[in-house]
Amino acid sequence: MKRKTQLNAVLVEAITESLESICGSAAPSVFFFLEKNGSIDSKSSVKNLKNFSEGLEDIFGFGSKVIEKKILEVLYIKLQLPQIIKVPSNFAFVKEVRKIFEIQELNDSRIGGDTTQQSLNRTISSGYQKCQET
Repeated sequence: MKRKTQLNAVLVEAITESLESICGSAAPSVFFFLEKNGSIDSKSSVKNLKNFSEGLEDIFGFGSKVIEKKILEVLYIKLQLPQIIKVPSNFAFVKEVRKIFEIQELNDSRIGGDTTQQSLNRTISSGYQKCQET
């Protein structure tokens, strides 16, 4: 449970950074609207990814895909996923975030004490391939 809370915090950071980079000073207004319409619980918690994605779409229409893609890219960087993993052009936001979380959980369970970058990249790549198959 603690790990899910940590991943949620990283997701919120990725959302915040993405909104600030794309929307600039309007980011707090976007958060306010998302919170008011129930798309997020607060600026510090996203409990329902589908509601969040739908809330972005309500605000930005098709432009929400640009923001979601940016969120995924920031999430990859924050979780130090290898560069070989790219956001697909026809992605489903909720599915991609869940894949990232699965990869991270798989990574946490396999690495143990060995945290070399090469081992990390192998573990993440195999986890990503496993998630792609589902």
